[in-house]
Amino acid sequence: MGLVERLMGAADEESAAESLTDGAIDTVSSMLRVLGEAAFATDRDPDTQAFLADCAAFARHVENGAGVAEADIEQRPDARRDWSKVRRFFTDRRFDERDFVNRRLGDYRDVVEDLVAGLRHVGERDQLTEDSIIECLGSIEQAIADGELPDVKDAVSQAVESVHETFARQREAYERQIRELNQRLSSMRQDLVAAREEMKRDTLTEVFNRGAFDTGIAQCVNMHFISNQPVTLVLIDLDNFKDINDHYGHAAGDSVLRAVGEALSRTFIRKSDLVSRYGGDEFAVILNDTSAANAGPLLERLLQRVRAIEVEASAGRISVSCSVGYTEISAHDDVAALVDRADRALYSAKAAGRDRTDFIAADAPTEAADA
Repeated sequence: MGLVERLMGAADEESAAESLTDGAIDTVSSMLRVLGEAAFATDRDPDTQAFLADCAAFARHVENGAGVAEADIEQRPDARRDWSKVRRFFTDRRFDERDFVNRRLGDYRDVVEDLVAGLRHVGERDQLTEDSIIECLGSIEQAIADGELPDVKDAVSQAVESVHETFARQREAYERQIRELNQRLSSMRQDLVAAREEMKRDTLTEVFNRGAFDTGIAQCVNMHFISNQPVTLVLIDLDNFKDINDHYGHAAGDSVLRAVGEALSRTFIRKSDLVSRYGGDEFAVILNDTSAANAGPLLERLLQRVRAIEVEASAGRISVSCSVGYTEISAHDDVAALVDRADRALYSAKAAGRDRTDFIAADAPTEAADA
């Protein structure tokens, strides 16, 4: 092989190696970014937004050797990457997610097994109750057959006392099992809300989106059917938002929506509260384990925070207000009925002059108010 051929071959090999390296770097960077975008909260790392930022920082480190403050990686003049810390960051997260999912699956299996065992015990207790009653009736029949009135009275008295004690024990056992199951379900509800694998954020306001709301409200209705815990649904609509867009522009309108999303997140801060953008300029909040009476003061605080919002725009300063409708779940509600009642409360608040709250109870008339 001549000198030219050898030089050209070396250049081709160098080019191929460089192309391979670039492809590997792009692949690892993309994996890290997807890891952050598809992340869900775990026990060790409940803040998905902070983890998303960490993933983005590691991706930049892979791409160009940028520093990662959270991992004590400083940017080096030669852009050297700390591949060991990149590997550790990725593998630690994956193992953490695996352990989290396995624990939750174990918890859910335990609850299902407890429920099945409880139903079996209920059947066994019912059979014991039936046997006890049959035995008491047999004693009464025997006393009647013997024909002695004092014996009949004694048999009836003993039967009544025995049946009363049997039902009292049964009722106590039912109540104890229900309390224990409610405690387990309450803990599970917190975990379900925290995990939210399929729940995504609204990119503009950073609250959850409509899909998250649809999933969350269906879970709440199902859990209420089992545990009978209170749930309050809140619908919020910005007052005269179309006028804001028309007069100040859509960029200013987006700034208003972001400010309202922040006000909602600052008002409803519990892990179990689900704040979502319901659509357009409308938001929804699901308050688990919260009665309508307890929700009222929070909603008044929300109105005050929204009134305090001031957004600067080229055409002037924008003031904001909102109307709020809310309702508490009832035993007979499905998702459609619950949302419809909150929606009627919202329109009632708007019809009464806006910048206020209105509540509709489950047993209220169904006539819709004019908006």
